[in-house]
Amino acid sequence: NLVSIKRSEKDLKESERKFREIFNKANDMISVNVMNEDGIPGKFLEVNEVVSKRLGYTNEELLSMTPSDLVSPEKSDLIQVNAEKLFKKGQNTFEIVLVTKDGKEIPVEVNNHFIDYNGKRVSLAVSRDITDRKKSEEQLKSSLEEKIVLLREIHHRVNNNLQIISSLFNLQSNYVDENSKDILVASQSRVKSMAMIHEKLYQSPDLTRINMKDYIESFVSGLFSLYMVETTAIHLQTDLEDIEMGIDTAIPVGLIINELVTNSLKHAFPAGNEGGIIEISFRKEGELLTLKIADNGIGLPERRKIETKKSLGLQLVSNLVNQLDGTMMVSGENGTQVKVQFEELIYKKRL
Repeated sequence: NLVSIKRSEKDLKESERKFREIFNKANDMISVNVMNEDGIPGKFLEVNEVVSKRLGYTNEELLSMTPSDLVSPEKSDLIQVNAEKLFKKGQNTFEIVLVTKDGKEIPVEVNNHFIDYNGKRVSLAVSRDITDRKKSEEQLKSSLEEKIVLLREIHHRVNNNLQIISSLFNLQSNYVDENSKDILVASQSRVKSMAMIHEKLYQSPDLTRINMKDYIESFVSGLFSLYMVETTAIHLQTDLEDIEMGIDTAIPVGLIINELVTNSLKHAFPAGNEGGIIEISFRKEGELLTLKIADNGIGLPERRKIETKKSLGLQLVSNLVNQLDGTMMVSGENGTQVKVQFEELIYKKRL
């Protein structure tokens, strides 16, 4: 029995030696500390050599300290908050900044668990230095901010250039005949539909998506001004959801709205504008986006007699609907109604 006891003691010492070796050779900082009954973390019971090396304290100094002594005073409340989470869940992972003996700050990720230590419930913390990770995150953040500034500048410059083109069309229209003037004004409104998208994106917190409700209201109001139509003469009625979409979808949708509303303003009410109504609806129905533009004008059969047989506007609408992989339904009774349904285009990386 004595031999057996001595062998057990020897095995226990060897096991403890191996544990110590593993404990001290770990790459991460490992510590064990008392958890007081009031939930406040108490003094360290054990710390590995990495804690001493990284923080600059001797082992003896650390065993007289608590976790709160290793953070800046203004951050000590985080120790208490995470101790409470540890009590509730039995484990907790969080980030905090440790302060070395010479005042240097080291960001760490702490993985905390309750363990049994000599019959007591204590906290085992494994703290990993995440300095490199934080530097990478800051570099990514800085790079992202630079790209946001660049993208905002691109939208701003594209908008300015399109506005210049629109102004040139407007200037040129003063020196041509009426037929050519109509063509230039139509081209001007198409350019404006694209320019306003870039303007809205430039003003938006999200530079990749545009609020279509805001865009449609602003742009159609501009069309009424461009064609010198008073909203008291032709009433505009809208039913617009707060739908956001990317530029790849927004530009063709904006051009479709331009062509259809322009068509109604120019051709739906040849005998006068009294009592004229243009309705615009844009809503999401399941996965489909539904755009409806209608007027109570002369209707499609009569309108076709007025329009040019080879209307660029209607050809453009058809092409744009195809670009959206959508469908279009046209009704010509009691005015004209055009219904376009499509799904938002998924951005594909250009190679």
